[in-house]
Amino acid sequence: MLRKHFLAAAAVLLAFPITAPAEPSPQVTVEFVEPEGYIDVGRYGYDRERNLKALERHFATEGKRCLKPGERLEVRVLDVDLAGRQEWWHHGNDNLRMMTDITWPRLEFEFTRHAADGTALESGRERLRDMNYLRRSAWVRHDGKPLPYEQAMLRDWFDKRFCRPQSDNLASHRP
Repeated sequence: MLRKHFLAAAAVLLAFPITAPAEPSPQVTVEFVEPEGYIDVGRYGYDRERNLKALERHFATEGKRCLKPGERLEVRVLDVDLAGRQEWWHHGNDNLRMMTDITWPRLEFEFTRHAADGTALESGRERLRDMNYLRRSAWVRHDGKPLPYEQAMLRDWFDKRFCRPQSDNLASHRP
């Protein structure tokens, strides 16, 4: 009789598996502050809009990769200067960007990282630039995604700022 009740209870438990609630994924919000005044975010309407969306996706992708579950990152982009330059005399090639040693990518933004409970963990203002962008690996140069140099620059920043475990940061400051 006892065995019969045990088997019935086991069947009920197996029918309704107990799962832990899923942890909320990190959230990244990006605000572009006066994008019409940016140094270089591409030409005209569609090109500019596409590039801003690509930057927003890059911030979100890196945030989800590096932030802890439940954390929230707010980014206010203040200026963008894309890698390379679109040269007006290359008629018919609107998407052609000339890459040179002096046209490196630059981003300026403010950020605030919040814990899952809403408390501000850190904030700051960053001016990223990658003066050696042309020396990056061929994987970056031939990446089919939009704005590969800007994505690589953001990946480096996220790695240094958020992805590295705190123990690594502490170990580097020991005497």
